[in-house]
Amino acid sequence: MQILVGDLMTRTPRCCSPDTNLAAVAELMWANDCGSLPVVAEGHVLGMITDRDVAIALGTRDVAARNLAVSEVASAPVAYCRENDDIHAALHLMGESKVRRLPVLNDHDELVGMIGINDLILAARPTDGHKQELDDEEVLDTMRRICAHAKSQLVATPAHA
Repeated sequence: MQILVGDLMTRTPRCCSPDTNLAAVAELMWANDCGSLPVVAEGHVLGMITDRDVAIALGTRDVAARNLAVSEVASAPVAYCRENDDIHAALHLMGESKVRRLPVLNDHDELVGMIGINDLILAARPTDGHKQELDDEEVLDTMRRICAHAKSQLVATPAHA
Protein backbone atom coordinates (compact mmCIF):
# COMPACT_ATOMS: atom_id res chain seq x y z
CA MET A 1 0.00 0.00 0.00
CA GLN A 2 1.46 3.36 -1.04
CA ILE A 3 1.45 6.07 1.62
CA LEU A 4 0.87 9.62 0.42
CA VAL A 5 1.83 12.84 2.18
CA GLY A 6 -1.88 13.64 2.54
CA ASP A 7 -2.35 10.47 4.59
CA LEU A 8 -0.02 11.68 7.35
CA MET A 9 0.01 15.47 7.17
CA THR A 10 -1.53 17.85 9.66
CA ARG A 11 -4.45 19.58 7.99
CA THR A 12 -5.26 23.24 8.63
CA PRO A 13 -1.83 24.12 10.00
CA ARG A 14 -1.23 27.28 11.98
CA CYS A 15 0.45 30.01 9.96
CA CYS A 16 1.33 33.69 10.10
CA SER A 17 1.59 36.58 7.65
CA PRO A 18 4.68 38.55 6.68
CA ASP A 19 3.43 41.43 8.85
CA THR A 20 2.94 39.35 12.00
CA ASN A 21 5.30 40.47 14.76
CA LEU A 22 7.64 38.05 16.53
CA ALA A 23 5.78 38.35 19.84
CA ALA A 24 2.62 37.07 18.14
CA VAL A 25 4.62 34.32 16.39
CA ALA A 26 6.08 33.15 19.71
CA GLU A 27 2.59 33.12 21.22
CA LEU A 28 1.23 31.09 18.26
CA MET A 29 4.06 28.57 18.54
CA TRP A 30 3.60 28.24 22.31
CA ALA A 31 -0.20 27.89 22.16
CA ASN A 32 -0.06 25.34 19.33
CA ASP A 33 3.00 23.37 20.47
CA CYS A 34 4.86 23.89 17.20
CA GLY A 35 8.35 25.01 16.32
CA SER A 36 7.73 26.54 12.91
CA LEU A 37 5.06 28.36 10.99
CA PRO A 38 4.55 28.85 7.28
CA VAL A 39 4.43 32.51 6.29
CA VAL A 40 1.34 32.86 4.12
CA ALA A 41 -0.24 35.63 2.07
CA GLU A 42 -3.40 35.04 0.04
CA GLY A 43 -3.12 31.29 0.63
CA HIS A 44 0.40 31.03 -0.78
CA VAL A 45 3.48 30.14 1.24
CA LEU A 46 6.11 32.87 1.04
CA GLY A 47 8.51 31.53 3.66
CA MET A 48 8.94 29.69 6.94
CA ILE A 49 9.78 30.97 10.39
CA THR A 50 11.12 28.74 13.16
CA ASP A 51 11.50 29.15 16.88
CA ARG A 52 15.25 29.23 16.23
CA ASP A 53 14.78 32.12 13.77
CA VAL A 54 12.87 34.03 16.46
CA ALA A 55 15.46 33.33 19.16
CA ILE A 56 18.43 34.34 17.00
CA ALA A 57 16.71 37.46 15.63
CA LEU A 58 15.84 38.66 19.11
CA GLY A 59 19.19 37.67 20.55
CA THR A 60 21.19 39.57 17.93
CA ARG A 61 19.13 42.75 17.64
CA ASP A 62 18.24 45.39 20.16
CA VAL A 63 14.54 45.29 19.22
CA ALA A 64 11.42 44.28 21.12
CA ALA A 65 9.67 41.21 19.66
CA ARG A 66 6.51 43.25 18.97
CA ASN A 67 8.57 45.62 16.80
CA LEU A 68 10.09 43.00 14.52
CA ALA A 69 8.07 41.58 11.60
CA VAL A 70 8.22 38.04 10.30
CA SER A 71 9.20 39.38 6.86
CA GLU A 72 12.50 40.56 8.37
CA VAL A 73 13.39 37.13 9.71
CA ALA A 74 11.66 34.33 7.76
CA SER A 75 13.50 31.97 5.43
CA ALA A 76 12.72 31.81 1.72
CA PRO A 77 12.53 30.08 -0.69
CA VAL A 78 10.72 27.18 0.92
CA ALA A 79 11.04 23.47 0.26
CA TYR A 80 7.53 22.00 -0.02
CA CYS A 81 5.69 18.91 -1.15
CA ARG A 82 2.25 18.08 -2.51
CA GLU A 83 -0.50 16.18 -0.74
CA ASN A 84 -0.45 13.41 -3.36
CA ASP A 85 3.34 12.98 -3.29
CA ASP A 86 4.64 9.62 -2.15
CA ILE A 87 5.87 9.78 1.44
CA HIS A 88 9.34 8.64 0.33
CA ALA A 89 9.66 11.76 -1.85
CA ALA A 90 8.90 13.92 1.21
CA LEU A 91 11.51 12.04 3.26
CA HIS A 92 14.09 12.53 0.53
CA LEU A 93 13.29 16.25 0.26
CA MET A 94 13.56 16.72 4.04
CA GLY A 95 16.97 15.07 4.04
CA GLU A 96 18.24 17.05 1.06
CA SER A 97 16.89 20.36 2.37
CA LYS A 98 17.88 19.63 5.99
CA VAL A 99 14.43 20.55 7.29
CA ARG A 100 12.19 18.77 9.78
CA ARG A 101 8.92 20.15 8.41
CA LEU A 102 7.50 20.77 4.96
CA PRO A 103 4.47 22.80 3.96
CA VAL A 104 2.06 20.75 1.85
CA LEU A 105 0.53 22.49 -1.16
CA ASN A 106 -2.38 21.59 -3.40
CA ASP A 107 -2.36 21.82 -7.21
CA HIS A 108 -3.10 25.57 -6.96
CA ASP A 109 0.01 26.12 -4.78
CA GLU A 110 -2.16 26.85 -1.73
CA LEU A 111 -1.23 25.64 1.75
CA VAL A 112 -3.32 22.62 2.77
CA GLY A 113 -1.15 21.04 5.47
CA MET A 114 2.20 20.43 7.10
CA ILE A 115 4.20 17.22 7.27
CA GLY A 116 6.88 16.89 9.90
CA ILE A 117 9.52 14.35 10.72
CA ASN A 118 7.54 13.63 13.90
CA ASP A 119 4.54 12.54 11.74
CA LEU A 120 6.84 10.16 9.88
CA ILE A 121 8.49 8.79 13.03
CA LEU A 122 5.07 8.00 14.50
CA ALA A 123 3.94 6.28 11.27
CA ALA A 124 7.11 4.22 10.73
CA ARG A 125 7.34 0.64 11.89
CA PRO A 126 10.34 -1.61 12.41
CA THR A 127 11.18 -3.97 9.59
CA ASP A 128 10.33 -7.54 10.62
CA GLY A 129 11.74 -9.25 7.59
CA HIS A 130 8.92 -8.01 5.39
CA LYS A 131 9.14 -4.84 3.33
CA GLN A 132 7.27 -2.06 5.12
CA GLU A 133 5.87 0.92 3.23
CA LEU A 134 7.56 3.24 5.71
CA ASP A 135 10.15 1.55 7.88
CA ASP A 136 11.90 3.15 10.82
CA GLU A 137 15.38 2.75 9.30
CA GLU A 138 14.40 4.97 6.37
CA VAL A 139 13.09 7.65 8.72
CA LEU A 140 16.18 7.38 10.93
CA ASP A 141 18.41 7.78 7.85
CA THR A 142 16.51 10.96 6.95
CA MET A 143 17.04 12.31 10.48
CA ARG A 144 20.76 11.59 10.18
CA ARG A 145 20.89 13.60 6.94
CA ILE A 146 18.92 16.48 8.48
CA CYS A 147 21.13 16.57 11.58
CA ALA A 148 24.49 16.14 9.85
CA HIS A 149 26.77 19.09 10.48
CA ALA A 150 27.87 21.11 7.50
CA LYS A 151 31.56 20.87 6.71
CA SER A 152 33.39 23.68 8.45
CA GLN A 153 34.64 26.46 6.20
CA LEU A 154 37.34 27.36 8.75
CA VAL A 155 40.92 26.55 7.90
CA ALA A 156 42.96 25.15 10.77
CA THR A 157 46.24 26.96 11.39
CA PRO A 158 49.14 25.71 13.46
CA ALA A 159 49.24 27.10 17.01
CA HIS A 160 52.93 28.01 16.69
CA ALA A 161 53.23 29.49 13.23
